[in-house]
Amino acid sequence: MKDQIPIYKMLISDDIDGEEEVDFVALVESPAIQRNFLAFSEQFVEPSQGERKEDFMPRCIEYMINEGKESEQAVAICSSQWEGKFEDQSFNDYPQSAKDNAERGIRLNEAIGNKCATQVGKVRATQIMKGENLSMETIRRTYSYLSRAAEYYNPDDTEACGTISYLLWGGEPMLRWAESKMKQMEFKAHLSFSVQDEDQRIVSGPLMIADLPIYRRDEDGEYYVTFSSDEIKKIVQRFFKKGNQAKVNFEQGKKGDGVYMFESYIIDRERGVNPPKGFEDVANGSWFGSFKVENESLWKKVKDGTFKGFSVEGLFKYEKTGDVLTKDEEIMSQIFKILSQIEQK
Repeated sequence: MKDQIPIYKMLISDDIDGEEEVDFVALVESPAIQRNFLAFSEQFVEPSQGERKEDFMPRCIEYMINEGKESEQAVAICSSQWEGKFEDQSFNDYPQSAKDNAERGIRLNEAIGNKCATQVGKVRATQIMKGENLSMETIRRTYSYLSRAAEYYNPDDTEACGTISYLLWGGEPMLRWAESKMKQMEFKAHLSFSVQDEDQRIVSGPLMIADLPIYRRDEDGEYYVTFSSDEIKKIVQRFFKKGNQAKVNFEQGKKGDGVYMFESYIIDRERGVNPPKGFEDVANGSWFGSFKVENESLWKKVKDGTFKGFSVEGLFKYEKTGDVLTKDEEIMSQIFKILSQIEQK
């Protein structure tokens, strides 16, 4: 029989002045809920790592127009920001097989008088063969082209332009690499925070996620803890009634002066309180918050990735539910969670 791990649920009394409470929110490197916060800066219209141009431009233009810019001016500013943001972001870790394909495509094309492919395709082949850096925009175009051109590739017809052009762009290994790179960058954008230059010093994200089993291991053994939406609501009400918005910890109980909560909400889709982008999968009843980080040293740790999320600290009571998770189920649940986060993009 596979190892079974019991599940406990948090119990909060109905008395709003009860002893159970969240008395501190901690900035941590590895949040127990396995979701990172988002860090915002003064400039909300800079593109995030992995964000597509077609998603960034409307967001940026709308913001600029609301700030009083004319439409044409807004488009020009946003276009400039897009080009400048990704100008130096490039990669060359594509597989050797893609380079070999590009080189082979060049040789095959030379054998028939270079009659196949556009100039863009010939330049791309040279770049790939030499292992040059490719920007994210080029990687997306490479993926787009290879996805369309795959149906014309015939390995038995080495004089066909469909075959040669496909090889010039690196062929299937390049297609798979480009797809993987796009997902990798989008996944980072989905889970990680984005920090720009003129810091507004705001971190936002989930503090408690309803019905999410959280793994614990202590002197009592291994177990999971879950928080229902009703219990989270009671906790949040007590948190504010007791004025704990500025009680922030870091590094095992050190008080984080100069950090305070200024925004808080509980997800309730029926009331129109929806989760922010990147957290669409969380359950109703999950608690989100935003903190202003005025403390210089703590903000540096947010920016360098030392702190990635929130953890709540307090006094709770638990009751065994009778449910269990096997270790295999726990591993698979984490795999499915990661896959769903990627596919949301």
